[in-house]
Amino acid sequence: MSEKTRRMYGFVIGLAFGFPYSLISQFINVWALPGVPLFEMPIGRISTVVLSSMLMGLIGLIVAWDEESFWGLLGSGILAVFASSLFAFINSGESQVVTSFFLSLFTFLPRLIFYLPLGLFFRWLVGSLDTAGRTPSSPLLRLLKVTALILVVAVIGGRFSQMAPEAKDALRDMNALVLEGMSAVENGDKVPEPLIPVDGFTRFAKGAYTLEWSSDVDSLPVTRPIAGFGIVESLIIVRFENDYQFGCAFTPPSHIPKCINITRVR
Repeated sequence: MSEKTRRMYGFVIGLAFGFPYSLISQFINVWALPGVPLFEMPIGRISTVVLSSMLMGLIGLIVAWDEESFWGLLGSGILAVFASSLFAFINSGESQVVTSFFLSLFTFLPRLIFYLPLGLFFRWLVGSLDTAGRTPSSPLLRLLKVTALILVVAVIGGRFSQMAPEAKDALRDMNALVLEGMSAVENGDKVPEPLIPVDGFTRFAKGAYTLEWSSDVDSLPVTRPIAGFGIVESLIIVRFENDYQFGCAFTPPSHIPKCINITRVR
């Protein structure tokens, strides 16, 4: 296999993996929760799919750039770590550059090790398309096998971004509660009991809103039931388009949250 062909295969394999993986990982919860206005990071889901696909293509290109696989694997891992740090920095809106730098520095090696198997997978796929020294086989058959394997791994990997059932239930319950509260305000009725401690709901809870799930339930200063072993608690952050926001903590099996105002998120 010539260098040009090997590099082209690496880039195409990266793209072919990156697009379905990023598409599923970004939209699987949107598809699973129709009608629930999920919070979207600053980069945006569609932009993330495009950028992630291109990043995977570059990783595949770097992996296949040299005939010696070591430097390609190392270079692709470093690129993946740098890109993931940049994405996280932009999405978090972090203004403390020094803190972010040291956090990225301390987690550099673990993340590099995490991305190495992906590079090995791409390199193995490139090698499987090389017929040199092998028994001749149908190019179409080899291409179909590689394509099927890419799709299977991408779909399985993307599904890991799916929220736990308890998290999805909390988002559905929160959406129903917000709609009920807004309807009560509009009709001059009393807001639902969980929303009574939320100051300003009757004045500011207007217009479009989004819901963000978080596992950091302890950051919300409310008294909640003690969760049983293995129970997934949920913090749902409600953001309105006028910058009004509050949070609610869900502790299964109860569907009644503990809510309060929050002044700073992230």
